[in-house]
Amino acid sequence: MNAWQRFRRTPGARLGLAILVGFVLLAAAADLVAGGAHTLIPYGPEEQHPGGVTAVLAPPSRAHWLGTDDRGRDVAARLIHGTRVALLVGPFAVALYVALGLVIGLGATLGRATDFVLGRLVEVGLMFPTLLLLLAIQGVTSSTSLAEVTLAIALTQWPHVARLTRAEALRVAAAPHVEAARAVGAGRARILGVHIFPLAATPALTSAAFGVGQAVLFETALTFLGFGVPAPTASWGELLAQAQASGLQPWLLVPPTVAIALVVMSCNLVGDGVRAALSSGAAA
Repeated sequence: MNAWQRFRRTPGARLGLAILVGFVLLAAAADLVAGGAHTLIPYGPEEQHPGGVTAVLAPPSRAHWLGTDDRGRDVAARLIHGTRVALLVGPFAVALYVALGLVIGLGATLGRATDFVLGRLVEVGLMFPTLLLLLAIQGVTSSTSLAEVTLAIALTQWPHVARLTRAEALRVAAAPHVEAARAVGAGRARILGVHIFPLAATPALTSAAFGVGQAVLFETALTFLGFGVPAPTASWGELLAQAQASGLQPWLLVPPTVAIALVVMSCNLVGDGVRAALSSGAAA
């Protein structure tokens, strides 16, 4: 039984994957669904309804399926376009910090001195929470952007992956098949790349599947607090901030909350599937 078959047999994994694929397709087709007068939702994410005061914080109607925000913009359009922000920040931040964590974690097998130095670096990295680092970036650049939010999340999460990878790499490095490779004269690069990396990367890959949902939560929380994606970019965190400022209007509060919950839940389901597939493969 291969990894894909083990993944498919994990309860909920296929459901989680289907939900994620649906969000990806929605993000890719956002301009076709809510991009202007000739789309399904005839309003762009930053387009204000010409109805004046009556269009501000309007409840759901035939014209605005999910109502309007405090500037008269269509909530459904902003919710759909906010999917792009979530699905850009999440996977890219995870890809960055998993790659960095793998490199540093695998470096622990290069010798005791290297392991000591990298171990202290990991400890320093664990000291910086995401919000504090983003505030530091904001202080240097005087603004925030999608790239800066992604970088801030990546730079604060890689130590967790490095710690997992280091522990697994040191365990694998002492395994009989690695000792046998050393005995027959295999070089350090071959041992690391062929015999250690495939097995030591398993915790990092599992962490990556769960990490996408966590990164989406980070981005949403930072934007909600005013330190994330800047206005007028459509974001789920920005919709929640508007809901809080507008007296928790349900048409502003419920849609992004449901979307965030679905993405995080689906990432966790996919993570369970990845963990089962990879752990079963390692055991086999």
